[in-house]
Amino acid sequence: MDQDRNSYYRSEYKKEREYQKKKSEIAARRRRTLIRQAAVLGAVLFFVCLYLGDYLLDQTRMPHRLSIYGVSVSGMTKENAAQKLERVFGETELVFVENGEELYRTTFAEAGFSLDGDALREELAEVQSSLLAERGLIEKKRDIEIEYSVLTDEEMLSAALSADHFVVDLERTDSSDAYLEYDAEAGEFVIVSSWQGNVIDEENLRAVLSEAMAESFETGLFEESVTVKIDVNSYQTVTVTENSQELNEKLEQLNQSLTNYQNTSIVYTFGSETEALDSDTICSWLEITDDGVEMDTSLIWTYIDELSAKYNTKYNTRSFTTTAGDTVTLENNEYGYWIDKDAEYTQLCEDLESGTQVEREPVYSDSGLGREGTDDLAGSYIEVSLDKQHLWLYKDYALVIETDIVSGKPVEERETLQGAFSIAYKASPYTLSSEYYGYETDVTYWMPFANGQGLHDATWRSSFGGTRYITNGSHGCINLPLAAAETIYNTITAGYPIIIYSRE
Repeated sequence: MDQDRNSYYRSEYKKEREYQKKKSEIAARRRRTLIRQAAVLGAVLFFVCLYLGDYLLDQTRMPHRLSIYGVSVSGMTKENAAQKLERVFGETELVFVENGEELYRTTFAEAGFSLDGDALREELAEVQSSLLAERGLIEKKRDIEIEYSVLTDEEMLSAALSADHFVVDLERTDSSDAYLEYDAEAGEFVIVSSWQGNVIDEENLRAVLSEAMAESFETGLFEESVTVKIDVNSYQTVTVTENSQELNEKLEQLNQSLTNYQNTSIVYTFGSETEALDSDTICSWLEITDDGVEMDTSLIWTYIDELSAKYNTKYNTRSFTTTAGDTVTLENNEYGYWIDKDAEYTQLCEDLESGTQVEREPVYSDSGLGREGTDDLAGSYIEVSLDKQHLWLYKDYALVIETDIVSGKPVEERETLQGAFSIAYKASPYTLSSEYYGYETDVTYWMPFANGQGLHDATWRSSFGGTRYITNGSHGCINLPLAAAETIYNTITAGYPIIIYSRE
């Protein structure tokens, strides 16, 4: 019985042990589960905290694994990222190459190029904001492009492009445009061809540099170097070539002008007498330079002055040979020819360029009735001798009529004017009047010449000539017998010359 009891106890003990073992195993499994749950929860909490931390940090820095045009800005603040991009950009080298050889090397920064910092920082802020909204638990690697603006310091750029940096063993020569030159041997203008030199023009080099930078920026903002090829596009520009239409038109114009001057001759007429200005004289006035052909205006004016001095007859002291063969000098000379120098200059310049043979009178401001060379009376004039109280009328060198007269009383304000004049006009009949002298008289023929004085019939007089003018002279007019006045009136025209003199 004791043996059975022992067996019983051993069996119960064994069950208890098994129970306790199972209980321990269950408790262990529960602990392991709790540990795993705690670990998972901890990991979750860790990643949540890490994400929240990164999210908060991303408010002030660039996202992780971010590059801009290949330059990493991962985790940088906006300011540090901007500074790095500006630095990398400024360190980009500019390499200037000519004919396959490197001449000069500098950097963007040294050449005055920089990124617009304000615009760059605004762009980085927009990038940070937009990527923050798109971020996930795990950030992927990104390389992005952004908008940018390049600033230029003009003084630094001019210094960087100074000719001192581009010295070569080969001598540099200036470019030159095609131009006109007078070939004295050929006697005509010719075109000298243009020449393309190799002197660098800063403005042209700037354009080439700008193009090279633009091409580089198409592949990326940040490159180790940008090669600038110096070629004909960088040199001084030839703007006028020998094929220039304008240059060839000017060549044709100048040679035509030269030909015109050579073919021009001018013959001035003074009645039947002439004065020739030949092509040799005209060509001697030419001033031919490489820029063109012009007249020496001073020589033109000299010629006109000489022509005027020789052929002007009005206003000059006049020497007149009377019917009696005496010579009288007339200071008061209001009749004759006077060349208008300004108008003659204009007309002469026009004629010189015509390329033709011109025959004409000079341009007069005042002219007489007719002339033969320096003789402006040409055998047609009225001659009045005050001391002889006599008048002669000549036409075409023939005496038409002569007659005694009565002239003005030889006292102040009544004496007849002496000098050379022209008949202003004719009128028939006519009423003579004077408020000053208080008279009004009808005449049949009136032919005034100066200051209210004129020729007219005086039917109230019974005789003419002699000395009666001394006591019974007119108020300045020349009184004529009616028949003589009629003949004179019917013979002359307006502008007919009248010469009045006295030998006393």
